[in-house]
Amino acid sequence: MEAFNTRRQQFLQAEQAAQRQYNQLALWRLVWFIGAVVAVWALRAADQTTAAWAVAGVGLLGFMGMLRRHMAIRRTRDLNRHLAFVNEDELARLERRFLRPETGDSFGSATHPYVGDLDVFGKLSLFRLLNRTHTHEGTRRLAEWLLSPATPQTIHFRQQAAHELVPQLNWRQTFEGLAYLNEAVARPVEPLRQWATAEAPALPAYLNIARFLMPLLTAALLGAWLSGWVSGWAVLGAIAVSGALLNQVSERAKQVSEQTADITAALGTFRELLAHAEQVTGKAERLRLVRDALTADGQLASARVGQLSALVQNFNFRRNPYFYLFVGLPVLWDVHYLIRLERWRQQYGPRLDGWFKALAELEALNSLAGFAYAHPTYVCPDIVEDNRLTLQAQQAAHPLLVPGKGVANSLSVDGNGETVLITGSNMSGKSTFLRTLGANGVLALAGAVVSAERFVISPVRIFTSMRTQDSLEESTSSFYAELKRLQTLIRLAGQPDGLPVLYFLDEILKGTNSADRHRGAEALIRQLHKTSASGFVSTHDLELGQLTHPDGTPLHFVRNFHFQSDIRDGKLLFDYQLRDGICQSFNASQLMRSIGIDMDLANH
Repeated sequence: MEAFNTRRQQFLQAEQAAQRQYNQLALWRLVWFIGAVVAVWALRAADQTTAAWAVAGVGLLGFMGMLRRHMAIRRTRDLNRHLAFVNEDELARLERRFLRPETGDSFGSATHPYVGDLDVFGKLSLFRLLNRTHTHEGTRRLAEWLLSPATPQTIHFRQQAAHELVPQLNWRQTFEGLAYLNEAVARPVEPLRQWATAEAPALPAYLNIARFLMPLLTAALLGAWLSGWVSGWAVLGAIAVSGALLNQVSERAKQVSEQTADITAALGTFRELLAHAEQVTGKAERLRLVRDALTADGQLASARVGQLSALVQNFNFRRNPYFYLFVGLPVLWDVHYLIRLERWRQQYGPRLDGWFKALAELEALNSLAGFAYAHPTYVCPDIVEDNRLTLQAQQAAHPLLVPGKGVANSLSVDGNGETVLITGSNMSGKSTFLRTLGANGVLALAGAVVSAERFVISPVRIFTSMRTQDSLEESTSSFYAELKRLQTLIRLAGQPDGLPVLYFLDEILKGTNSADRHRGAEALIRQLHKTSASGFVSTHDLELGQLTHPDGTPLHFVRNFHFQSDIRDGKLLFDYQLRDGICQSFNASQLMRSIGIDMDLANH
């Protein structure tokens, strides 16, 4: 927190200094402009035409130089403002407040195995906690990491890369600040990718000659007309020929313009992001692969994208009707730039997708590194490469709680077909504990640090059934919605060639009567025991913790833990500590009394 506070103040001061320079230079530009105009007017009035032209030239060059300097100062000011916001955002995240609007909801799905129950996306979510991406591709890459558990080797590579990026605070925050310079980087690049990889027919060879001859001919005829040597019809005839030539490429020009127009504004920023990415240091495999992708064969991706940026920006001047009429038509603008863009595409088009993917990878890795830097007490999880389901959580807390505010607990599962029953009174912490393990599991399998002192997990498919709701659209009750979720769990657990399933079931079968609930829950637990799935079930049904074999011995694959509450001076107290065994104290009656229900009447 101290580092973020200090940096925020530094960048705010730098922004203010740049703003003062910006204002001063704006004043000097105005003075320079007025002075140049007055000097030219005075020289013209004194019939000093040559001197007037010289002063006008110097004035124009000076004004353009000051304009470039003005733009550079504005960029410095804006970058420092964005860097100050980056640190303000980091401070807010530590308090589990989020200043950035992106929630990732568009990546979620009601049918996903765990997204809805573990707050992967949403206003208070793992995505918002991790997300330090800005490009569309980078955001999607991070979301995919949270949606699908990676292989142990991939997780190791991500952990390794993030570990090397953690201390590179200046590089990481500048990477974010550059992306803020143009919000257009958040737009999809798919149209540009399609253009870069498409196979378009070559333009007719004569157009390559005509693009030089016709503008020269038109200019010569225009000069001759102004000198009175030829009729104006000759000039119009040349322009008509140019129009006919442009008509042959009009559809192609329109298509290329549509594919590149939306991304034109962002390409300059992409060039800066790629140039910054090319400078990333570290020996980690993923960082090396990113550098290699951006610097293959000595061709810097930033330079080539910068070249493309200039070509696309100039080409899309054609969208201005006045430019097209007075410049684009007589000089065959479309032909010139279609040929140059085609040359660029043939040489570098196949690499463009790889450059965007490398940038997305680095953004996602930067998110993991930023999360780790902001939470130095969080631990890098151990990933056990074993077909035997393993989960060991030592002093694990929910990552969406403010660090130090949540109560940490420890528990482990070792083996397939195991069920951990969690009993306890209302609001005692059962659901939060299940989400604690599940959310940390999602982070671990994405390659991030977790909120625990030690966390060990094997490759698993996480599955939850915790927030099932009725659906008017599908005409389903909450009970039937839960049955559909459990049906998916049974199907996943029964796949012989898949990863073991780690499930989290909260208040199982809560939508039916107690007798059916108990029988159904018991049957499900026994059925899952025969598979590779293991997991956690929270329940108020104490009899589930007393299941036995036919000979009366307790089921060895069911373990009991509980949370409890105490009533002191008429008040409910919770310590949120996990304990062995079945819960013996419940608070439902006390809660009902607290809202005015006379529980004594139930005895009559």
